[in-house]
Amino acid sequence: MTVFEQIKQKLLEEQVDFITKEHPNEPHASEAAVGFDPDSAPHHEGAKAIVVKGKKSEDFYLFVLPDDLKLDQKKVKDVLGERWSFAEYQEVIDVTKCIPGSVPPFGSVIGLRTMIDKKFEEEKDVFFNAGSLTHSIRMSYHDYFRAEKPLVVDVT
Repeated sequence: MTVFEQIKQKLLEEQVDFITKEHPNEPHASEAAVGFDPDSAPHHEGAKAIVVKGKKSEDFYLFVLPDDLKLDQKKVKDVLGERWSFAEYQEVIDVTKCIPGSVPPFGSVIGLRTMIDKKFEEEKDVFFNAGSLTHSIRMSYHDYFRAEKPLVVDVT
């Protein structure tokens, strides 16, 4: 079962509403597919999932943040309790079974603890690539939070 199929199964089991869209692998295609105007600014609905690696522990962590923001190095270090680096391209594939850019904000599906930036609490909806560069999901932030149960952190 693909990561995309695993996410859909999880959402169906949690009985949450969501929409899926298939789209080309092109810039802004996922946003347009789920009904988001990429030219409107600022936006925090798009979720990017970033895999990082602890320098000492060598453990991998999944951070989810609005796609228009960046991780704050010091805040992430404070959350992890250690220095960190972004996971290498091949490490992302090995750990998540997804290519970079398609990693979903569902660490529970790929074996990682999900930590989500607190700025998402301000949003009604969230959309994301779902384990594929050509499949996206849009759902309410409330339903996402209920299904994934992420740890809310301040990392942007």
